[in-house]
Amino acid sequence: MVNKVFYFAYGTIQRGFPAYDLIADVLGVSLGRFRTAAPHRLVVARRPACSNPGCRLVHRMCGLLPGRGGDILVEGDLFDVGPAALDVLDKGENYRSGDEAGSTYLRRPVLVFGIDQQAESIEAQAYFIADAGAWRRLLARGDAETVERYTLEMADGGLKQCCRRNPGHAGPHDVIDVFAV
Repeated sequence: MVNKVFYFAYGTIQRGFPAYDLIADVLGVSLGRFRTAAPHRLVVARRPACSNPGCRLVHRMCGLLPGRGGDILVEGDLFDVGPAALDVLDKGENYRSGDEAGSTYLRRPVLVFGIDQQAESIEAQAYFIADAGAWRRLLARGDAETVERYTLEMADGGLKQCCRRNPGHAGPHDVIDVFAV
């Protein structure tokens, strides 16, 4: 596995989801369904919005938070993406390695294992929400929920207005504040 880069997709980039179709050509080989090896918290907003200027979609935005007591093993797809794909993923997740304060998500390594738990763990890249405190507050006030798996129903909200007006534009895309909705 030398020089391999794996990507763990737990949100709208899972196979068959709306964002997957937009970047399928850079995702590489799918290795199937995996779970985080350690507990994490996958927080999903209850109403459609998207604060990420790198995303074209309106959906129930989600954020992966570092593990805490009572958390769960988060499920998603694992891709063998290669190093070049990370630039595309970073842009779509609004991750700025030199400006993490201006990022929506932070790319970090996470250990994952196959759903059947027969496979050894693999280190993959995943995007954790940058402002974990804001997402914990969203959860505490009842405007979000913690889930094990982000579903297609949660992801299906259509394109943002900017992408409806100008299909295929490079962005940035409209920001629909998940905390103000």
